[in-house]
Amino acid sequence: MKSKTYLYLGILAVLLIAAYFLTTDRGEKTSSYKLTETKLFDLDSAKVDKIEIKTSTGDLVLSKASGEWRVEQPFNYRTVSASVEGLVSNLKNMKLESIVSTNPGKKETYGFKEPNQAEVTVFEGGVQKGKFMLGGTSAGSASYVKKMDSDNIYIADNVDRNAFVKTSPDEWRDKNIITIPKQAINSVQYKSKEETFLVKRDSTGKYFIGKDSVGKSFDGVLNLLQKMDATGFKDTTLSPQTDFSEVIDIDWGNKTQLKFLKLETTPVKYLLVVSDDKQMYELDESYAKNLLKTKKEVLSN
Repeated sequence: MKSKTYLYLGILAVLLIAAYFLTTDRGEKTSSYKLTETKLFDLDSAKVDKIEIKTSTGDLVLSKASGEWRVEQPFNYRTVSASVEGLVSNLKNMKLESIVSTNPGKKETYGFKEPNQAEVTVFEGGVQKGKFMLGGTSAGSASYVKKMDSDNIYIADNVDRNAFVKTSPDEWRDKNIITIPKQAINSVQYKSKEETFLVKRDSTGKYFIGKDSVGKSFDGVLNLLQKMDATGFKDTTLSPQTDFSEVIDIDWGNKTQLKFLKLETTPVKYLLVVSDDKQMYELDESYAKNLLKTKKEVLSN
């Protein structure tokens, strides 16, 4: 009986020792550090006009001009301002909750190693306001952060790593291609190698091809033009001699031309060029076909 008791006591002792080493930071008492500050820097969110985020995959530069945010690097394109304002809110409301380590040998444990870590720099009025390293995620909406010149690793609340670091830079782009109010569209002209036809609105608001009234499928076209989004983006330049497979001219008080190039890929994709827009878009075939219609399809119900 005594031998079993000693065995159980021995097992308990081993478990206690293992638990000690698993929950301590190599001799550091990670929960007892006293914070002398709760912020890395003070920020006036209304004045933030530039944010740089450097990762192993490249540099991202977001800048604000005339009240709107854009991506400056690695490409020049508009972004969804609300997404960047959310990031600014993270920076404004960042709160240092505790120091989890002062040991430089432990920094990799908290995500401070390529390709995970990110360097974040924020500017107000073109002047650098603050800079820090962003590591991995902690619990909830918290992440691990550290100053550039310090080994102290903090848990920072209200800092969502996913708001700063995206899988691809394209996630920062605004996917909306065009937004044309349905009631403003006067006519839509289709041009392809097979046929050319014009869908025109009359004084009663109904659409016709010549004297023939269009079917319900054309209403789907009008709805799509109210908010047309890209599947992806292409940062290449087409030759001026490119033979586009289909062209759509839209008169809505303004003139907008959509030029489509069918790619013989698997699956099939379309490239889209929009008048007065330097960006080239990519569309899935099924999405493009919701807009590209034959005369027969437009007239059918």
